[in-house]
Order: sequence, then structure tokens, then C-alpha cells
Amino acid sequence: MAELTQELMLELLTKMNEHIDTLDASLDEIRSEMHCMRDTMTTMEQEIHSIYGVLGRHEGRLERIEKRLVLRELAEAQTRF
Repeated sequence: MAELTQELMLELLTKMNEHIDTLDASLDEIRSEMHCMRDTMTTMEQEIHSIYGVLGRHEGRLERIEKRLVLRELAEAQTRF
């Protein structure tokens, strides 16, 4: 009876070890995917920051254009009179 119990324990431990190995491999894969996601998010944040910079420059250019248009309209209005 003792041998049977040791054989069952050995079989159980072997299966548990295989299962733990599978879980370790899955966990490593998940860590790798999370690392890739983190890199992607960092890249996206940098791109968004760059887009905000471009939008800020365009906003400044539009403000200067609007100011020139207003000055031109005022000058045209004064020449009519």
C-alpha cells in the first residue's frame, strides 16, 4: 500500500510540475505582450505630444493671418472714405 501511495504522489507531483511549467510559459508570454503594449503606449504618447506641438504652431499662424486680415480690412475701409 505504501508503494502505491508513493507512486500516486510521484505522478501527482509530476503533473503539478508540468502544469506549473505551462503556467510559467504563459506568464512569460503575458509579460512580453505587456511590455510591447507599454512600448506602443509610450510611442502613442510621443506622437500625441508631437501633434499638439504642430497644432500649436498652426494656431499661432492662424492668429497672425487673422490679425493681418483684420488690419487689411481696416485699411480698406479707411481708404473708401
